Amino acid sequence: AAAAVTAGVTSAAAASAVAVASCEPAATAAPPFVLGGNRYDQNTFQGRFTHIQELIDMRTLLITDAELATAQAKLAEYKKVGALPPGVTDSEMWDAQRTVGAIIHAPTGEKMNIFGRMSMFVPANVPIAAGLLMSKSTAATLFWQWWNQTYNVFNNYVNRAGPTVEMGPLVQSYVLAVTSACGIGAFVLPALMRTFPALQTLGPFVPYLAVITAGSCNVGFTRMDEIQNGIDVSDADGNVLGRSVAAGQIAVFKTVTSRSMFLPIFPLVIPPVVMKIVFASGAVAAGTMAATAVELCTIAACMSIGLPAALALQPLQMELDVSGLEPEFQNLTSKADGKPITVVFASKGM
Repeated sequence: AAAAVTAGVTSAAAASAVAVASCEPAATAAPPFVLGGNRYDQNTFQGRFTHIQELIDMRTLLITDAELATAQAKLAEYKKVGALPPGVTDSEMWDAQRTVGAIIHAPTGEKMNIFGRMSMFVPANVPIAAGLLMSKSTAATLFWQWWNQTYNVFNNYVNRAGPTVEMGPLVQSYVLAVTSACGIGAFVLPALMRTFPALQTLGPFVPYLAVITAGSCNVGFTRMDEIQNGIDVSDADGNVLGRSVAAGQIAVFKTVTSRSMFLPIFPLVIPPVVMKIVFASGAVAAGTMAATAVELCTIAACMSIGLPAALALQPLQMELDVSGLEPEFQNLTSKADGKPITVVFASKGM
């Protein structure tokens, strides 16, 4: 049961853009506000971890339309005058930017569907975990794997990087992601366990291998456009230099290593260890509703910490040496000072 839940949940985590951090960052003095900037140092793991914690904070789901409008008004006033609005502190401006970023889809300026927001990941996945935990048949497993991947694709669509998306490639990616995840989770893994009974001695590491395989396929399929057509790269001043296929492939690879390979360690390895300790202590009996509740809470807690940790492993903004990109990005000069451009920048994505 533990393996089924953790495999399903981490499959969602590998494909999904987000989880919810339940712990609140330590209070520190707010730095001067920068519109579109980061409150925390993105050159450090701690800074990136704290930044992502704020992005996935579940409390943003409770923000009202009036509170959102107030936050947007503060940002609009700052943009207009280039300074803090009267009576507003730097900390309040950072909070306003955080509020807008959690709810508004930047490329379109529209509110994101609440069920697809980054802050909805854990609440959305707890029912999935419960369903996988109670699955007693292949049909039930297939249903929850399908629902799992359906949510993943919806989440990716809501948090897409561009203003629009072509439905044809999106549907194709959805079908491929669902097929790979369901096939691995419901058929390949059970077949391997039957064929090689000794694999059962590896415990949580067997579903971990299945999850990273399915998760890698999911990320690859849903971001196939980046692999084939590349992503925008910019100079240090933010000027877009063009689309680089090499940069797109690097971005997807980095996402696979962090989200699909590192993240599953938290809900796949830690919860089984915790449950063994709980059962050994006699605090909770195996197979009871209490055991189910403890396991689900453990998985949720691990995801809440694991996702920001995984995403914080590498900066969201990549710095790439032009020597590793296409020839058209080499021998370029800066418009500002005419100096050779040796590095470019691109978004890695979640």
